[in-house]
Amino acid sequence: MSKTHPPLTILEIINKTTKFFKQKDIENPRLNAERLLAALLEITRVQLYLQYDRLMSKNETELFRDFVRRRAEYEPLQYIIGETEFMGLNFKVTPAVLIPRPETEILIEKILLLRDTQSFSNPTVWDIGSGSGCIAVALAHYWPECIIIASDVSEDSLSLAEENASLNDVKDKIQFLKHDILTDPVDSYTQADIIVSNPPYVSLKEYENLGDEIRIFEPKIALTDDSEGLTFYERIFSLIENGHRCKFILVEMSGTQTEKIIQIAGKYDFAGLNVFKDLNNLSRILQIKVR
Repeated sequence: MSKTHPPLTILEIINKTTKFFKQKDIENPRLNAERLLAALLEITRVQLYLQYDRLMSKNETELFRDFVRRRAEYEPLQYIIGETEFMGLNFKVTPAVLIPRPETEILIEKILLLRDTQSFSNPTVWDIGSGSGCIAVALAHYWPECIIIASDVSEDSLSLAEENASLNDVKDKIQFLKHDILTDPVDSYTQADIIVSNPPYVSLKEYENLGDEIRIFEPKIALTDDSEGLTFYERIFSLIENGHRCKFILVEMSGTQTEKIIQIAGKYDFAGLNVFKDLNNLSRILQIKVR
C-alpha cells in the first residue's frame, strides 16, 4: 500500500516549494512559489496569506506538483501560468512568443515622451516583429490617438497579439499584419510616423551560450537572426533610404553590440541619434530622428 500523505496548508506548500526551488537554484524562489500557487488557485498573492492555514485538496496538490516540476526544469514561470505583466497591463504568453521584458518598457516610455514633446496629429506607429503585441497594445492603451500597425512573420504570434489587444480593450486601434520585414515588400500601407522594434538581436554565437530557461523554451526566431544579430537593424534602417517616410525610429539593443548598431545607423543621413540606458546601465534603446 502506498503511503498517504496528510494534506498541507497553503503556507506549508509555499515553504516547502521555496526550499526546493532554492536547491534547484531558481532565482527568487519564494516569489516563484507564490506566483505559481496563486495562479493555480486563481487568487492574488495577498489572498494566499489571508488564507495561509487553508488545507490544499489532493487534486490541487497534484496539479501544483506538476507546476513545480516544470519550473524546476527551468520552464519560464510566465509560460507555466500563461500570463505576465507589461507596462501595468496583463498579457497572455505562450511558447510561440518571447516573454516581454522590463527593459522593453523603456521603448514605450521614450515614445510617450515624443508624444509629449513633438507635434503629432493622429500618428501612425509601426511595430515590427510584434510578438505578444506588448509594444503595440501598450502604445494603443497609453496613446489612444495613435494608429498602430503590428506586423510579425508568425501567425501564432499575431493570433496571440490580437487576443492581448482584445484583453486590454484596444483591438480596434491596431491593424495586425502578417509580414516578413526581411523578405516581403514594404508598401504604402506601412508608412508610419514612428517605427518601433524589439528585433531578434542575439548573435548565433551568443544564442548558443544562453541559459536553458531562454534557449530551450523561448522561440529561437524571436531571439536570433541566425547570424551576427544585426540583420534586422540593417533592414529597418534601410527602409528610409528606400523611400519610407518616417520621423522617428526606436529600436531595442542587446547591450553587447551597441557600437556596431550605431555604426550601421551612421551610414544613413539621419538627423540625430540618442542612446538610452536601462536600469543595469546598459545601452538599451536607440532613438533615431530621421528628419
